[in-house]
Amino acid sequence: MTQIPLYFLPGTQCDHQLWQRVFELLPSYFEPHAVVLPIGKSPLHIVELLHQQLPNEHLNLVGFSLGGYLAALYASTYSTTLNKLMILANAPYQLPEQELERRQQTLAFVQEYGYKAMPNKRIMELLSPVHHDNADVIKVISDMDIRGGQTMLVNQLSSTSERIDLIPSLVTLPIDIKFVIGEDDCLVNIAQLDKGLATSNITLDILAQCGHMSPLESPQTLANMIITYFEMPFHR
Repeated sequence: MTQIPLYFLPGTQCDHQLWQRVFELLPSYFEPHAVVLPIGKSPLHIVELLHQQLPNEHLNLVGFSLGGYLAALYASTYSTTLNKLMILANAPYQLPEQELERRQQTLAFVQEYGYKAMPNKRIMELLSPVHHDNADVIKVISDMDIRGGQTMLVNQLSSTSERIDLIPSLVTLPIDIKFVIGEDDCLVNIAQLDKGLATSNITLDILAQCGHMSPLESPQTLANMIITYFEMPFHR
């Protein structure tokens, strides 16, 4: 069977470990690639840097959280290079004022006191309540955050907070697009996203008992969705 390459963009303070369990559950005819987000000055600059390293045709792209926004921006900018797009745990709108204020407060705190690790309270906010006792998931989030460290956090928060509404662009693109959101995701307004996609052919799937960290909370369900979505039809 023809090999199907997939390229995965991670979220803030995330790396290849985000995808490890999902990759293990994919059939051997998939070629998953965990992409490292380049350091850029803005979302568009990051997308331009990604364009230099990703395939220029028949690209299958999966983006999580921040990576989901960047994947949406990539599709809007380089639509002719894409085959299919899947966006996880992100609604590609402008960030709400409350989130922008939280980011500014975080940056100010880190600048004055430095950064050690993500507070446990924040980790719990990212997870569905049913996963609050899942030590393995919590450890992965903590480990990725520690590896990313202060430099990555500051760069990603400062360079990617200025966002635009990409929905008007996405609904006009001649490619397959699917959103996958956890029902308990505190960072995504599902009702707003559903309304924005209502008159388009873009699909929106909701993951039950899942928060923001879908690749860690629901790896089997997500892997099944990826297989079904990217398997057929595929052209290379």
